[in-house]
Amino acid sequence: MIVAAVVGTGFIGPVHVEALQRIGVRVQGILGSSPEKSARSAQQLGLSTAYRDYDQILADPAVQVIHLTTPNRTHFPMAAAALEAGKHVICEKPLAMNAAETARLVTLSHQHPTLIAAVNYNLRFYPIIQHARDLVLGGELGDRGRVILLGKR
Repeated sequence: MIVAAVVGTGFIGPVHVEALQRIGVRVQGILGSSPEKSARSAQQLGLSTAYRDYDQILADPAVQVIHLTTPNRTHFPMAAAALEAGKHVICEKPLAMNAAETARLVTLSHQHPTLIAAVNYNLRFYPIIQHARDLVLGGELGDRGRVILLGKR
C-alpha cells in the first residue's frame, strides 16, 4: 500500500487527503504551518499523525510520497528535500519560482530515476490543452524534444 503525507492545511491540502483516501492511498499525516494547525487538521481529517515540522516527514520511514500544497515560495526547497530523502513528490503548481529552480529539480529527479516527481495541473485534460498537446506531438507547435507531454485520458 502506498503511504503519503500531505504538507499544507489550507484549502487544497485537505482536498489531496480526501482524494488520496478515495483511491486507496493511506495518508499517514499532515503538516500545517504550526504544530497546532497540524494537530487540528489531523484530528478533523482522521489522520494518525500531526507532523511538527517537515524534517519529521522526511525522516518518517512509513511515508513514501509527499504531497506539497504549500505556498509557492516553499515548493522548490521542499521538493528538493523530498527527492534527496528518497521520497516521491507530488507538487502543486508552480513547481518553483523561476527557471533555475525548476531546472535544478529536473536535474534532481534525473539523479533519482526510481522516484516519481510530478506537478499537479488540473487543466491537463481540458480539450484545448489536449489540442495543444496534439499540435506539439504532430510537430506543428513547439519543440517536442523539450516538452514534457501530458498523457491522454
